[in-house]
Amino acid sequence: MLQVIGRKLLPAVITVAAAALALGASFAAHAQGKPPIKLGLITPMTGVLGSYGQMQNLLARLAVEDVNAKGGVNGSQIAMDTGDAQMDPGQAVILFRKYANDGAFGVIGPISGTQWETVTPVANQIGMPAINANATKPGITVRPWTLRLHPSDDSLLPDGFKKFLAAYPKTKRVVIVADIREASSASSAETYEKLAKEAGVQVLETVEFSTRSTDLSPVAIKVRGHNPDAILSAAFLPQALLLAKEFGVQGIKAPVLNSSLIWPGPFVNLVGENGRNWHTIGFSTDDRGAPGFGNFELHQSVVKRARERADPKMGVPANVANWTIGYDAVLLYADIMRRNGIDGSTDPKKAREIIKNEFAKLKTFSGIYNYTIRDSGDGYVPASLLIHDPERKAWKFAN
Repeated sequence: MLQVIGRKLLPAVITVAAAALALGASFAAHAQGKPPIKLGLITPMTGVLGSYGQMQNLLARLAVEDVNAKGGVNGSQIAMDTGDAQMDPGQAVILFRKYANDGAFGVIGPISGTQWETVTPVANQIGMPAINANATKPGITVRPWTLRLHPSDDSLLPDGFKKFLAAYPKTKRVVIVADIREASSASSAETYEKLAKEAGVQVLETVEFSTRSTDLSPVAIKVRGHNPDAILSAAFLPQALLLAKEFGVQGIKAPVLNSSLIWPGPFVNLVGENGRNWHTIGFSTDDRGAPGFGNFELHQSVVKRARERADPKMGVPANVANWTIGYDAVLLYADIMRRNGIDGSTDPKKAREIIKNEFAKLKTFSGIYNYTIRDSGDGYVPASLLIHDPERKAWKFAN
């Protein structure tokens, strides 16, 4: 091609090309020189739910890597700091204020209903955006500064309970077991009570336990005494494992429906045969999602990479489940900032105000999952009934 141009034009072409390369290099240097966009993640990295937080941290960091690999947000890379709140609401508030003082544009978390309920008023008081990816108690997302992508129990449990009754149509008498001192668990117990009444199902008793309990044999003995058709449970990983073990010891064969609290985490890896009749509520397994759930190819890519990098303590194979909502929370922040011209040089207060305004306007969002944002500020994704598969150590769709 240079021969066609000729010798006289060659220097000019080289000069123009060199100028273009220099200009491109200048833009690249400018983009690389932009300060990062700071985000905070509040999750339990240690303690009884440390495996939950570690998986959430992994999934959120995969999203940060994916966004940054495509050039970041308007030329700025995302820098995410992870704070260990364990399950302490006070520590969650301390970390939330720290990220606000450090110039973060937004926060993901904290993880549980009790912590989210404590942080959301603070977010509105100090003007700091926060996206929750896991809490389930209804009515605790305080607009306009906070948004919850994870569906709350007032939409999750009706979807799941309806499909549970379809799978077990002879269910007429149930026992509820729950830790009523933890916000998400207590709200599940209340919703179970309401749903059972509406369906004409008799609640024989609500048996309480503590999240810190290490002996749940009295609970199992009470449940056995009622001989229910089914058990409605609201338990996190440690207590769900204990309940499953004690139900096995007591010879309880009734199907168990646990809230979405055990959808994530290594319950499916650890429970074994004691979990054969256990169910939970969710909208995907590691293999697939319900029809129309979202981006299947992205879901499978993220699951594959998360499993490759997961610590064995997270379960073998790692149960990625709904931790992909944490991935989507990063994508949502990136999408809002990209559309509004925000980069790392934007004043944090201005960036936060824009994000807050976008939260208020948001009606739908598509990441791995397709979300509809309700007036409450909570996401909605249609839920399905999942059942434990002991042979594969995984959840599968029950119907």
